[in-house]
Amino acid sequence: MSTVDKSTGIEQDVYQMLTKTFILLDDCDRRFFADYGLSMRQFWALQHLDAHQGRSMVDLSRVLFTDKSNITGIVDRLERLNLVTRTADVRDRRVMLITLTAEGQQLRDTVSAQHNTLTSHLISVVNSADLQVLLGYLQTISRNIETYLSMSEEYKERTTD
Repeated sequence: MSTVDKSTGIEQDVYQMLTKTFILLDDCDRRFFADYGLSMRQFWALQHLDAHQGRSMVDLSRVLFTDKSNITGIVDRLERLNLVTRTADVRDRRVMLITLTAEGQQLRDTVSAQHNTLTSHLISVVNSADLQVLLGYLQTISRNIETYLSMSEEYKERTTD
């Protein structure tokens, strides 16, 4: 007996499995980062920062796929934990640059290494060759979704002007 529901199609089954996998990974990450006193967004913010070259709040919001108001809260909490600092950009004083503190860099590196170990363990149930194929398929699906979203945004912009 096939696990694929013929009435909905393989695309829906794949979508449901991707969604389930995302939810499981999300929950796993939430629990993992909580052990280090971080939210997932805080960790991902740390991943996109370094101690030397600051990143603007707008740029950080783009790489984390969230709006600036959420980034403000994330950076506020990281700053209270002494993991990041804010400094005015010398080229444009209206722009605040976020950089890692030494403590932030050390925590990021430690958590990142432990997270890599965890993800390797979780995903190692599939052999390397199959993972390469899966990665290619996921990249293709991701690009298709990005194209759809950008076209959808362009359509909204044209119809609201």
